Amino acid sequence: MERLSNILPQIWAAPAWRKGLKAARLLDRWEELVGEAVAKAARPVGYARGTLTLEVSDHIWLQRLRFEEKRILSLLNQAAGEELFTRIRLTLSRSFSPTGRKRRENKARLERLAQRFKRELSVIEDEELREAFLRLRLTLARKRLG
Repeated sequence: MERLSNILPQIWAAPAWRKGLKAARLLDRWEELVGEAVAKAARPVGYARGTLTLEVSDHIWLQRLRFEEKRILSLLNQAAGEELFTRIRLTLSRSFSPTGRKRRENKARLERLAQRFKRELSVIEDEELREAFLRLRLTLARKRLG
């Protein structure tokens, strides 16, 4: 039986996984990359095969972001150093709450989850692999929390 530590680097090296992880790292810097106004109105909720899915707060921002798609794609791809993002899919959210109580609660919950994930992943000796798993788990947790 082959060790997991020998298999995982091969999996992470696969183009689809590499691009997905790189996209997740970039999307962690969403507000920094697109600006505060856009970040308050839209949040990334998914990435697959070059398509970034954004959840948008209202119809006005949905229309505005359709006109800004090329600019946003350019900003993200420039930060990536390659063409990771080829299109943006916009979805309207009925429960989007970029400010207020829900956002503060989610942030606190995410911080608690991050600490728990760090404890759980501390058994992985390879620091780079441990960080990759932490980023993956945090990305999935963010998605679940909305």
